[in-house]
Amino acid sequence: MSVERVEVLVEEPSIEAVLRHLLPKLLGSTAFRIYPYQCKSQLLLRLPQRLRGYKKWLPDNWRILVIVDRDDDDCKGLKATLDSIATGLLDMVTP
Repeated sequence: MSVERVEVLVEEPSIEAVLRHLLPKLLGSTAFRIYPYQCKSQLLLRLPQRLRGYKKWLPDNWRILVIVDRDDDDCKGLKATLDSIATGLLDMVTP
């Protein structure tokens, strides 16, 4: 199954600007939409609600991409945080 659309959640508008140029080259004809937040803490705070919303209607051929930079965070700790937030959505699509 090919991916029809990618929903991209980013921590700040500057990343959005870069991705607007980069994603068409990486994704080809796959549609995408970028949702910028003002900072990483805002994205992480709103991510659980956003993923619960996607869980209700996300088509099988759509993907969600969350992009944050590490800053001074422990990379394993940040990944664990993202994994725990995404668990509800992952449980929905795992057989």
